[in-house]
Amino acid sequence: MPHPFQKIKRTIKTLQRKSLKAVGFSSRFRRTNRAGKIVRIIKSTRRAPRPITTSQKQITLSGQEIEYILRLNPRSKSIRLAIHASGEFIVTAPPRATQIMIESLIKLKANWILEKINHFKTVVKIPRKSKAEQKAEYARLRNDALKIATEKVAYWNTFYNFKYKNISIKNQKTRWGSCSRNGNLNFNYKIALLSDKLADYLVVHEICHLGEFNHSAKFWTLVAKTIPDYAIVRRELKGVK
Repeated sequence: MPHPFQKIKRTIKTLQRKSLKAVGFSSRFRRTNRAGKIVRIIKSTRRAPRPITTSQKQITLSGQEIEYILRLNPRSKSIRLAIHASGEFIVTAPPRATQIMIESLIKLKANWILEKINHFKTVVKIPRKSKAEQKAEYARLRNDALKIATEKVAYWNTFYNFKYKNISIKNQKTRWGSCSRNGNLNFNYKIALLSDKLADYLVVHEICHLGEFNHSAKFWTLVAKTIPDYAIVRRELKGVK
C-alpha cells in the first residue's frame, strides 16, 4: 500500500502536467541518480498561431457598391471597421464571426462608412517621392513656401499680436509645422502645395502655440478665434498624404 505522501506527490505531478498542457506545454518527469531528486523536463509544444486570412468583399450601401477587405484574425475579439486615408475599407473580425454578423455591422454603420469614404475622395493627396525627388522638390519649393508662410504669419498674427523670432522652412517627413519655446516658427515646405484653407489653419495653429505651448482648451480657444471650423480643417489636413 503506497504511503499517503507518495499519493500527494503523484497528485501534484498530475496537476502540474495538466496545467502545463492547458497553456500549450507538455511535460514529463524522470528520476535522477543524484540524491533521488525529481527533475522536470519541459518541452515546448505551443501551437503555432493561426494565420490571418484576407479576402476581397463587396456590399451595397445606399445604392453604392462598396468594396472592402475582410481580415479574419484569430487574435481579434470583435469586429472592427477601419477606413484609411487612401479610401481603403478594411474589416477585421475573429474567425468565428459569420458573414451575416459582419454585414449587419457594416449596414448599421453605413452612414459613417459612406461619409468617411466620400471625405477621403476629396482630400488632397500629395504623391510620394523618392528621397532624391523629395530633396529636389524641397530645393525648388523652399522659397515659395517661405514666402507663403511669411505672408500668412504676418496677416494672421494681426489678430493675436504674439512676438516671434524666425520663420524657417524644413524638409520634414511627418510634421507640418512646429513652434519652439524661443519663438521660432517652422513649417514644412509642402505648405506650398496646400490649399489656402489648409495653409491658413497650419499657420494659425503654430501662431497660437506662441500663446499656449500645449494643446489645452485655452489653445483651441485661441485657434477658434480665427478658424471657427478648425476641427473640420484639422481632420482634412491629417488626411493629406
